[in-house]
Amino acid sequence: MVIGVCLPLTISTEFLFSLLQQEKATGELQQLQHDFYSQANSHLFALSKQPASEDAAKQLENSKKLLSSLKDKRRQKILLYIAYNKPLPPSVPEEEESLYNEIFLILNKNNTQAKVSKLKITSDIPEVLTSKGNKIGPFKQGEVVEISSSNDVEFIIKNKIGEIVV
Repeated sequence: MVIGVCLPLTISTEFLFSLLQQEKATGELQQLQHDFYSQANSHLFALSKQPASEDAAKQLENSKKLLSSLKDKRRQKILLYIAYNKPLPPSVPEEEESLYNEIFLILNKNNTQAKVSKLKITSDIPEVLTSKGNKIGPFKQGEVVEISSSNDVEFIIKNKIGEIVV
């Protein structure tokens, strides 16, 4: 089951349970909205503000455990995607996309100096001067470019201008 990218989520303990079951049932990373974790944290915050009762405390504890297990399972899959040079699905939370890109850069830091990296540009930008003094751009959104400098690749990814194309 794919969670709708445009539909607002109603996070609940039952919903987190079903997501965890879906993640456990397949080796593929399930698609989630880009703001899934902020919505899940809002759910936990709302549960923590409920009047104190045994049921409310149990529901909060269960939701925290389910969310933690879901994060762990998804991190494992992200590491496998990196190990097999597999791109992420089109819709994953921002935090997971950043994690993927940062780990990919760290693991390939030495390799990126010797080879050209292909990057897909995620937003239109004019010509920019990087912190290392290199000029990059202009780029159009959706454009795939080849960059040979590992510093420029790192700059583009850290500033969310582009993402590595595997």
